[in-house]
Amino acid sequence: MKNLSLLALLFVLLSCQEVIPQKDYVVVHGKIENPIEGLGVRLFDPVSSKAITIKVAADGTYRDTIKLDKPTFFNTFYDKFFSLYLANDMDLEINFDAKNVSKSLTIKGKGEKENDFLRTKAKLEGELYGGDYNAFLNAEKEVFDTKINKFSTDFKAALEQKKSELDTSFVSSQLKMIEELKKGIAQQYADAQRNKSELGAGMQSPDFKNYINYDGGKSSLSDFRGSYVFIDVWATWCGPCKYEFPFIGKVEKAFHDKNIKFVSISVDRLKDEQKWRDMIKAEGLSGIHLLADKEIESAFTAGYYIQGIPRFIVLDKEGKIINADAPRPSEPALTDLLNSLDM
Repeated sequence: MKNLSLLALLFVLLSCQEVIPQKDYVVVHGKIENPIEGLGVRLFDPVSSKAITIKVAADGTYRDTIKLDKPTFFNTFYDKFFSLYLANDMDLEINFDAKNVSKSLTIKGKGEKENDFLRTKAKLEGELYGGDYNAFLNAEKEVFDTKINKFSTDFKAALEQKKSELDTSFVSSQLKMIEELKKGIAQQYADAQRNKSELGAGMQSPDFKNYINYDGGKSSLSDFRGSYVFIDVWATWCGPCKYEFPFIGKVEKAFHDKNIKFVSISVDRLKDEQKWRDMIKAEGLSGIHLLADKEIESAFTAGYYIQGIPRFIVLDKEGKIINADAPRPSEPALTDLLNSLDM
């Protein structure tokens, strides 16, 4: 009877313990060494195209709460990119040095295990791509397939090893994402092989004629002969396109005194011309802005097999292709490419 009484008392005590409800928000905080004046931590969701900017104090400290509808993978930017997984009820302390984000990045707190695995994933992706992504896409088919298979095997082994420490929804999403990644890379490889034969360096660029010019009149590709040309294909409804705006401006400023034209071609509908004009004005966009004649189905976009935007193209002074799928302005590789040209 005495033992039964003790068990009953223990049951009552356990039943009376307060159940702490899960928070319906994420807490993100930390400190940045060598902060960049005026720059916030920017979180971008490539699925919904929504962006969140967290203000950073002069001493590098920052803190914010974010409510999410569901767990989300963010592309996080503070001078350099890193991936971040957030779900409600997480509390993450994220510290790094702005001078070397990748090597100094530390993530602690509730959710650190999932984000640690993203670092492992990034390392495996780096080993897959090597130092030159274009070289990876132009490897012999047998070499390419061997690399993809090894990456998939290593990734699944790493995930299985950490599986017990990770949230089940995170594990499921990673397995799904790796299959989508492999499928996407395979398509990029096929596109690269086609582009090499049809849109390789030194080949004449597909043409466009009489596109509406924001500054008045109409313009054709031939109007820019004699100058190098950087082309940005975008649209007002494209979130990733708008994300590149400040970076395009930064690159334009860096090369303002060089013999290069920065040409932005919108594939918005002609009936949305005013919307296109309003965005250019509201965003304070510089450079040359043109509106394509038949949206994404224009001969120029079809000639480059453009199915997704933004898309960036670099041409030489004769209108010949230097790079039919150039790095994004937010990537240092674009500046390296432009610096290599004899302007």
